[in-house]
Amino acid sequence: MPLLPQRPPLAMKLWLFRRSGSRGKTATTSAHAMSIGSLEHMVRSRVRTFLRHTWLVTIFGTMVMAALVAAGFYYTTQAERMRIAAGPRDGKFLTALAAQIAKSHANISIVAVPVPGAEETAQAISKGDADLAILPSNLDDALNWPVVAILRQNVMALILPPAAVSTAKPDQNAAAAKPAAAAKSKPAASAKAGKSDKTAGKAGDKKSAKKSAASDDSDSDSDDSSDDTNGKVTQLSGKRIGIVTGNEATRGLLELVLSHYGVPLGKVTMMDIAPDKIAEAIKGNRVDALFVAGAATGRAIDDAVKAATVGDKAPSFVEIDQADGIAKRHPAFDSVDIDAGTFGGNPPTPDSSLKTLSFAEFLVARKSVNDSMVGALAKIIYTSRQALAAAVPGDIKIEAPSTDKDADVAVHPGALAYLSDNQQSFFDKYGDDIFYGMLIFPVFGSAIAGLAGYLRHETRTRRLRLLQRVLDLVRKAHAAQTLEAIDHIQVEADNLVIAIIHQGEHEEFDETVRMSFAFALDQLRFALGARRTAIEHGTGTAETAGAKAAAA
Repeated sequence: MPLLPQRPPLAMKLWLFRRSGSRGKTATTSAHAMSIGSLEHMVRSRVRTFLRHTWLVTIFGTMVMAALVAAGFYYTTQAERMRIAAGPRDGKFLTALAAQIAKSHANISIVAVPVPGAEETAQAISKGDADLAILPSNLDDALNWPVVAILRQNVMALILPPAAVSTAKPDQNAAAAKPAAAAKSKPAASAKAGKSDKTAGKAGDKKSAKKSAASDDSDSDSDDSSDDTNGKVTQLSGKRIGIVTGNEATRGLLELVLSHYGVPLGKVTMMDIAPDKIAEAIKGNRVDALFVAGAATGRAIDDAVKAATVGDKAPSFVEIDQADGIAKRHPAFDSVDIDAGTFGGNPPTPDSSLKTLSFAEFLVARKSVNDSMVGALAKIIYTSRQALAAAVPGDIKIEAPSTDKDADVAVHPGALAYLSDNQQSFFDKYGDDIFYGMLIFPVFGSAIAGLAGYLRHETRTRRLRLLQRVLDLVRKAHAAQTLEAIDHIQVEADNLVIAIIHQGEHEEFDETVRMSFAFALDQLRFALGARRTAIEHGTGTAETAGAKAAAA
């Protein structure tokens, strides 16, 4: 019995290649579509092949989950950058703050955004160019942002140089000398007045006694006022006031004080003066008073007082005695009493208690800044405030803003959480995420295992169907009655072999599967060969079998 020729997989591939190449030009139009379909089928088969390896899928899924956890941990613990807008005089504070942040190993970092002044600082945070800013409370924009910390309390100082004080005394002497000059110029009038006094009688004596008593009281009042070394704001009318630059003093602050006392602004000459030009301006008699604002123990006021000291004569000050009333009208300010000697100098200044206005210097933040970041920054600021004050002596005295609900300023939620001991730890913030992640991870693994099992089951079902088709062809081959039927079965067998080859390339059959297909194809080959031989010799058809039976 002749056998069908054996076709190894390589020969079958070459035969398929020739067969596809001989299809002609009609098959060329669909070659691109067939190639895309083949590529899609190949990718899908590769994925199925990968997912069939359960242990490999499990390891890969575990690695992916570990990578996601590591990425989440890195994202939540990496240093967050915060931009702080501040003027040039706050550079030392920012440097000291950056050093304390680095020392604490916190996951935040600060970047200074240099601006020339307070107005530009407010614009920087308003436009989003900065996340935090150092602003004085007297600016309207300062109240629009929640406060993280109070860096210091600034005070106003109106300084009167000794030259300005000495020039005031001749004016008083000249004013006192006017009545005497007038008395000398009118001797006749005085003589007539003397005669009238003699003829006035007792009533005139009583009136003159009252006048002399009043004059004595006025003299005593003038003596008391001369003992008061502090000037009055109302005496600044017609004066030249130099606004010292490089500190918190501004023209707006000075106008606020003058306007409250009713001093006409048109009668006051205001000019900017650099700190290193104060002594020269006083010596040249170009200014009558100086206006400076800053920390009471800071360098701004200290340097201005030293520059205004002439020899051994210390300057005097203009007291803002209505500071309480100004503070009630303007909540950004507060009234403060400066103790004697607070401003330093030799001799010490002021020489007595001085009432003036104060206003806070805030560190504010945008409302959109993360609460945990602001809370971490607030913790560093308050726990290292002594080190920060030592780094910038006299200019920094950190205080916590009021956390009351009716406070004049709002506290940032991050700073409020720290000040009220409600700051969350890492596990407080991410504990729920970790818990739900641990619940989701087994579900994720089970889903992968289930998908792999489903694809493996689908692959096994496909192999069983191919094997069943081979066995069905074996039965059809045994039942074939004509050579045409054998030829049709042969064509089906060729197509089935092609399908098995494609399936084997994409799924990489193991040894057991290959042996099953090889045994089934051998049976089909033997069945087709045997049945073809029987039909060709006339022993396998139904007619031949019937004739033999009739002859018998």
